[in-house]
Amino acid sequence: MRASTVYTLLANLSICLAESTTHQPAPPGSCPWNPSINKLRPPACASPDFIRRLILDPSAPSQGDDDQWNGPEHCFNETCIFSHATHHGGVALITSPRHAHIIQNYEVEADGGAVPPPFYVEEIPGKGIGLRANRTIPKGEVLLVRAPTLVVQTDAVNELNVAVRNRMYELALARLPKERRDGFLAQMGHSIHNKIDVNSFQIFVHGAGEKGTSHLSCYPEVARLNHDCRPNVHYHITNATITALASRDIQQGEELTVSYVDVFLPSKERKQRIQSWGFECACALCQGPKNETAASDKRLHRIKQLKSDLNNFKELLVSADTGAEFTSLHEEENLHAHLGSAYTRAALNSALFGDEERAREYARRAARELAIEKGENSPDAQAMRSLAEDPKGHWTWGKRRKEREG
Repeated sequence: MRASTVYTLLANLSICLAESTTHQPAPPGSCPWNPSINKLRPPACASPDFIRRLILDPSAPSQGDDDQWNGPEHCFNETCIFSHATHHGGVALITSPRHAHIIQNYEVEADGGAVPPPFYVEEIPGKGIGLRANRTIPKGEVLLVRAPTLVVQTDAVNELNVAVRNRMYELALARLPKERRDGFLAQMGHSIHNKIDVNSFQIFVHGAGEKGTSHLSCYPEVARLNHDCRPNVHYHITNATITALASRDIQQGEELTVSYVDVFLPSKERKQRIQSWGFECACALCQGPKNETAASDKRLHRIKQLKSDLNNFKELLVSADTGAEFTSLHEEENLHAHLGSAYTRAALNSALFGDEERAREYARRAARELAIEKGENSPDAQAMRSLAEDPKGHWTWGKRRKEREG
């Protein structure tokens, strides 16, 4: 039976599995219904074994060419599998044909970073596998540049029946070379879906507002970076390529970390969100003296208030010195990966008040940080370079000073 016929048959069944919307085991012989599956016709039960017998066995020989993109294959509704066995080590996509076409045409610069790597893989007590610096790493050094191993359309996998979704995972992984597949499976997680859920990075294909653009992209090597509320590694994703850099100077022997949560949240909320990964945050900030944690929360609250005031153009709630306080709080909080935006706001505020010297200085600092955070040629970095060159020619020049004088 052809795969297209199989999926047509499955589309005429409301495939009911032993996993309800609450993810509780169903009683033997029952057929729980998942209301998230809204594209299927009225109920008719099919067992997981029935699905496995119908859908192509993942060990079956490939019909495609390893030197080109394969797919669409094994489509269910509008979700299909696409793969390339040699593209930057091998990649598989579970998405719509339209979004697959966009991803396939991305310009990818992968498999980059320092050679040899300035880190090694190690079992970190209380954390599992992690990365540790094997030498001093200067701020801004590129650590890893990687293409994804697996990209999954978020809406599609949330709407698919669990058995169909899991089978598509298996088929997609079977398309990968063994080394890439083993690297994916070595990630933390008790199932393929769980590995995607806890290790992936969200990307948007062709804009963030349109339905279907959200995708989960898996980079197993980058996923080895453990959490810290004050991380020393920053990453940015261009198209589907992830780049990880040192956000500050890192000493030999230090663990390399990123933050899994919003670093601007107060300590209690950060701890609660970290628990969703199944562990307690053991970073120095969260495990430090209570008075230091309280002082940190107070600074974070002040940062939030100042950010709101700096963004308020209806009322004059700031002064020419507000930018200096704003950036100082970021520096004191060791928010290294966010200094670019802090210096940007300070530069704009200085220009708004007609302070040429400080506008130039903060704009230069912002451009340096944004080159690390977002890329040397990113629009934000270029905008700050322009402001540093000619503050008086910037559209913000003197507007708050005129408002105050008026």
